[in-house]
Amino acid sequence: MLFCAGTAYAIRVLSAMRTDEGFAQARDLAERTGLPSPYLSKVLHHLAEAGLLESARGPRGGYRLLASTERITVGEVVAILNRMKLDACILGFEECPKGRRDCPLDRAWCEAKAHLDENLAHVTIQDMARRGSEGLQVLPRVRPEGGCCG
Repeated sequence: MLFCAGTAYAIRVLSAMRTDEGFAQARDLAERTGLPSPYLSKVLHHLAEAGLLESARGPRGGYRLLASTERITVGEVVAILNRMKLDACILGFEECPKGRRDCPLDRAWCEAKAHLDENLAHVTIQDMARRGSEGLQVLPRVRPEGGCCG
């Protein structure tokens, strides 16, 4: 999987939130989306730190959107939650062997990444939410290990 489980969870939970609703508690969002509450809480915390959500403590607290889902792109969510640096060496080398950056895989990955970045910048959370019950709600649960959200 190219993106960590936290990225998929964030897209799913953001798709389930509405700008016009007040604060929603993490456990309610977990129940609404079918995601595990403890891990989702970490994801929500990261989204709040990044400024996509507002968080408030207390019995009427929780999380709410700071922008409409038509303004939040999947690319933004990936940038917030995916710890894998997509501009890094595709094989995981900190530096190319012998300091060379003329690796054929590097050139291919750079081209593919540019195309991916372009697409992620144009797909919004609202676009993902439009998939409705036949889309995001039936995505399989992914295991949270995999590199992000601690």
